[in-house]
Order: sequence, then structure tokens, then C-alpha cells
Amino acid sequence: MKKLTIILLLLSGLSALCQDIFPPDSIKKKLEATNIAGSLKIDGRLEEPEWMLATPISDFIQTDPHQGAPAKNRTVVKLLYNKDYLYVAAICYDTIGKARYRALNFKRDYVAGNADFFAFAIDGYNDERNAVMFGINPYGVQRDLLSFDDNYYDADWDGLWLVRTQRTDTAWIAEAAVPWKTLRYKKGTDSSQIWGISFGRIARTINEFSNWPAFPRAYGGLRMAYAGKLVNLKAPRPSTNIRVQPYMLYAYNETRENTRSVYRKNTVKPGGDVKWVINPNTLLDLTFNTDFAQADVDRQVNNINRFSVFFPERRQFFLENTGLFSVGVDPLSNNQADYSTRIQPFFSRAIGLDPNGNPLNIDAGARLVYRSDKSNAGALFVRQEGNSNTTPANFFVGRYSRNLGKQHRIGTLLSYKAEDGRGKIPGARNFTGTIDGFFRFSQSLSLSIMGSSTSDLKNHNGYAAASQLLYNSNKWIAWWTQSVVTQRYDPQMGFIARGNTLVTDPGIILQERGKWLPAFIRSYNPGISYTMYHNATNFQLTDRYVNFTPLWFQLQNGGIVSWYIIFTRQHLENDFVPLGVTIPKGDYNYIRHKISLSSDQSKKVSATLTGNLGQYYDGSYHSLTAAVSFAPSPYFFISPNVEAGKLKKVGVNGATTDVMLYTVEGRIALNPRLQLSGLFQQSSVTHSVSWNARFSWEFKPLSYLYIVFNNNTASQAVKTTDRQMITKISYLKQF
Repeated sequence: MKKLTIILLLLSGLSALCQDIFPPDSIKKKLEATNIAGSLKIDGRLEEPEWMLATPISDFIQTDPHQGAPAKNRTVVKLLYNKDYLYVAAICYDTIGKARYRALNFKRDYVAGNADFFAFAIDGYNDERNAVMFGINPYGVQRDLLSFDDNYYDADWDGLWLVRTQRTDTAWIAEAAVPWKTLRYKKGTDSSQIWGISFGRIARTINEFSNWPAFPRAYGGLRMAYAGKLVNLKAPRPSTNIRVQPYMLYAYNETRENTRSVYRKNTVKPGGDVKWVINPNTLLDLTFNTDFAQADVDRQVNNINRFSVFFPERRQFFLENTGLFSVGVDPLSNNQADYSTRIQPFFSRAIGLDPNGNPLNIDAGARLVYRSDKSNAGALFVRQEGNSNTTPANFFVGRYSRNLGKQHRIGTLLSYKAEDGRGKIPGARNFTGTIDGFFRFSQSLSLSIMGSSTSDLKNHNGYAAASQLLYNSNKWIAWWTQSVVTQRYDPQMGFIARGNTLVTDPGIILQERGKWLPAFIRSYNPGISYTMYHNATNFQLTDRYVNFTPLWFQLQNGGIVSWYIIFTRQHLENDFVPLGVTIPKGDYNYIRHKISLSSDQSKKVSATLTGNLGQYYDGSYHSLTAAVSFAPSPYFFISPNVEAGKLKKVGVNGATTDVMLYTVEGRIALNPRLQLSGLFQQSSVTHSVSWNARFSWEFKPLSYLYIVFNNNTASQAVKTTDRQMITKISYLKQF
């Protein structure tokens, strides 16, 4: 309690010193919605006379680099609606010429900061907490996400909406139509509704971020307490809203050992998904014979630390509404550390994959989600098949959270995994119960807490808890994270970076924009974090990391120059085997450096160089990663990446070895709906070569034809090659 009091006093002192976070307007800016009788052709031209009826807004305010100043590049936004759609148009003025607008490629859900970009966020509940964001670049590529409390995000949610753009020498124009059935809002009445709404733009050539209304630089346009109000809107009453998406798949699989084929299989599989919006607050998702053939493959990494690698979820059914089920305290630790404090009681990648990462068939799944301005609830059920190493299992997750006022939230999450028995052996059971809370004391200061317990229903119980006090302003980012995981904590539907550990992790980052900085530097962000790991059983110190960042410069063009110094102390309680080298247990003290140089990532040619060098346990490890991106136009993109490392005199036998990882990814597109993408990787650690090629055609919104090729060759005692060819067609119909 004494520590918490000291931390609160320190952060309160920071708050008093840094008054750069202005409060939300007490009188909100307003935008009037204009109703029209007819329909519009979505072509990016804005030639219909109805657009002349819309009330325009154009007073965008800079968020970055000069918070509060008028935007240098003018943006005009108009909004119309009829019985079927909400229409949004943006005229993004610029004088650079139509061939110079920035966009790297046509991948959906691209990195917004690497392109010219326009976005609008809608708070249909008008509770200043929920938001759905729709983003567009000059070539009509879509980016969309769901946000809650500007704290949890469903970044891979794909909504059904239509957009087209036009590019001229004086502006690029975006025209979007969002069906009412894609939006979530309060039940319609005969009177006008009021929604929260905000608009944002990135003029990437000058690297300017601007918003309507004004937002503090520390937050994006999803902190809906700062949003304006959309008024004079009569949204239609909800009607039947069912989305059906059946698919048919053909797959050919073959395994070869040396030159001999040892396994072949042809598979024809039907399946599909159903999405039923029961009412504006309640959504039911059903999936049958689920397949994820089109999902992006995981990238290989060279893991040199003792923490589990966290691979993100990439499968669409599990991506939707992940924010509701995401319970945990995310690590900060200067955001560049090679260690982690992540504890996530539920992580959907535990479903549909065996312990080696091989996919398992999913027979069926269902997810029911309820959201309102007062509470949120959800339930997920999945039936998973097994393989030779894994028994079939049922998975259940239940979630409930309650909003307290406009800033706070408490909740609980329950998960249960039940494996089928084999013969007379009963199937294993795993239960996880979690409570969590989020408290925003001010726009800058928040507290996240979590407590969790696991049980196999045989008196083998484990416990975990975490808290994070976070201060985030334009000037400072400061945090104190405290977490503990006991030896028997085993969330089999979750993820932990390391078990049986007690972690203390405070840190602070300065975000300096003084006039003393050279004109080509936008900000100087030095920082320091101090992270300690203790064994949760005997409380012995096992790891200590001091991560000092003396140099971290963001350039005016978006480039980054950084230097990290990591002072490390480790007590290995058991032998450790990274990169195929055995390091004996014992005490180790060493210092490592990480230097990174990144150019403007929005340009046609960009590069990133990252060097890791210094001592490594009882020897040394130096590596250089070079990544180059070539995008002469958004229609063609290729990015080769080489990570070259050298272990020297490390481990039991003083091993000296080279570590190489080659990666090439690319994309060719005719337009945002017709694309060919590929990924190649070769690793000297796993002695493997893998490649993936995927052709996709979105022949109507969210209806796809995929042709996918996968090939993975591992050269150990026996050269083993797994090959796969998949053809999948899905068709979306909305009722």
C-alpha cells in the first residue's frame, strides 16, 4: 500500500507539471446529418446533386506535429443518409500531384501511418466508449476496426461497407457507403438520434495528423470523449439482419521424405458462417466445419530469450470481438525489450491448433455477444477435432463486464476446456476464472487490474494477478506493472510468457519536442525501465533488466533512430537451449545494445537496419537485420529481409555458429479486390525452407475466391517436404 501511495504521488506530480492534455469540450462540436430519398453511385466523383445538400465541415485541427494549430492541408467532409446507407465523403486537398499520394500496397488493414489516410469513427451508442472506425487510403484500400474505451481493439474486424476513390492533381476524394446493418446503435425511434463522430486525416508527405474535432496528441481519434456529435439523424429501426457466408474448399496435401511420397490426401469440404444481429445490442455468430486456409501464415523468428513467443491471432472467426474477451495487462517495458510480462487468461490461438502449431479441424462454433452503454457480455463455444497427438475437445468461454460511470469498468471471464477420453482414461479438464477492472481517473491516468485462478478439478490450483498504473500524456509515458504467476497456474486456453514468476516493472519515457531540437527531428524520446523477475516459490531473483534508451529520435518524415542499452542479470535454474546451443544453469551478468535506423516507411523505397550486439551469457551474440521495401507503385510491393547473427563461444562447448533467417514477402495487385501475395522464409536454425503463395479475388464485398499454395521443407536426418494446394470460394449474402 505504501508503494502504491508513492507511485500515485509521483504520477500526480507529473500530471501537475504536464498540462498539455486539454479536457474534452463541454459543448461538443456538431455535424448535421442530411436525409435524402434516392441512392448514390459510389464512384468517388461526388457528381450527384444530393452532395450539394450536405452540410460540410472543414475546420480540421492538427494533432501532430503542432497540436492545436489549423491543418495545413484542407479537408472537407460531407455526410448524407437514406433508408439503406450512411454516406461519407471526404475531399483531401493536396498539391503534390495525383501520382505522389502515399500507399505501399493494397493489403487490407494496412499500417495507417504509412499512407495518406482518411478515417471516420462512429459511436452509435453515444456513450463515449464504443467506436467503429472506417479508414481509406487514396487507392480505396479499406482499414476498419472496433474500439472500446480506446483501450481494447478488434483491429482485424472486417465490416461490410463500400468505398471508391478518385485522385487528381489537387486532391484525392473518398466516397463511402456503410449499410445500417454494419453499424451498431441504439434502437431507432421516431425522434432524431445523436451519435458520437470524429474524423481524422494523415497527409503523409508532410507527415501531418489532423482531426475534427481537436484531439490531444497522446490519443488518436478513438478517444470518443473528445468526439463531436452527429445530430439530426433518424436511423432506421433495426430489421432482419442475417449474414450467411457458405464456402466450398478443395485441398490436396502431400508429404515427401527425401524423394518418396509417404502421404497423399484429397479433401473436399463444405462449411460456412452465419452472423445474426438479433437486435442492435446482440450478435450471434455460428461457424460450421470451419476452415482458415486464407489466413496469413506465422513468420519464423529467432528467439534468443527465455520467454514464449506471442504469435498474434490471424483467423477471422476468432478475430471478431476479441476486444471483449481480451482480459489481461499488456506489457510495456519500453516496447523494445526482449522480455515480456504478458499474462492472458484467454487467447484464441489455443483453439484449433495442437501444441506444435499444426491446425486441427473445428467442427462447429458459436459466439453470442451483447453490448450496451451499461454492460457487455459474451459467450463462445467451439468443438475441436483431434489428431494423433491431441484428443478432441470442447471449449467454452464466458465474459461479462459492467461499466461504472463513463470512465471505469469491472468484469469477469470464465473458460473451460474438456478433452474427450480415450478408452477408459477420462479426458482432462481445465477451468480458468478471472476478474478484472479498468479505471480511468483522468484522460492521462489509468489503472488496470486482474486476478486469475486455474484448476484441473483435482485440487491442482494455480493463481495469477497483475496490475498496471499508466500515465500517458503528450510529454510523459510512465508506468508501474506488477504481476505474479504461481507454479501451477495453467490457463490451457490462454497465454503466459513465463510461469512461476513475480515481476516488478516500472518505467518512464520522456516525449520531448523542445525548440532546441534540429528542424529535421520531430521528437526526442529517451526512457528507462527496470524489470525484475523473482521465482514465485522461493522469491529468489532470477532476472533483472535495466533497459536504458539514451537516444530515440522520431524524424519529421517519420523515420526513427534509436539506441537501447540493456543491462542484464540472469540466474538460470535449469539449462537453457536457445538457437540449438545449450547454456548451463548458473549466474550471468552481461550488457547488450540494440541500435535501429528506420527511414520514411511510406516512400517507394524504404529500409530498416537493426543491430543487436554485445555479451550473451558466457559468450557473445551479434546480429544485423536489414529489411528493404520496394513499392514503385501500390500495384507492386516486395520486401526482402535478412537477419544475420553470430553466436561466439557460448554454452557448454563454447559454441560458435552462424544464425541466418531470410524472409521475402511481396504483393501484386490489379486493384484492392484482385491480388497475389507471397511469403518465403529460410532458417539455418530449423534447417527449413518454406513458402506460401495466395491468390485472392473479392468478386463482391466480402465474397472471395482463394487459391493457396504452401510448401515447407525441413532438412534434418530425413528431408521432409509438406505440400498443400487449396482452392476455396466463399459467398456472402445479407438478409
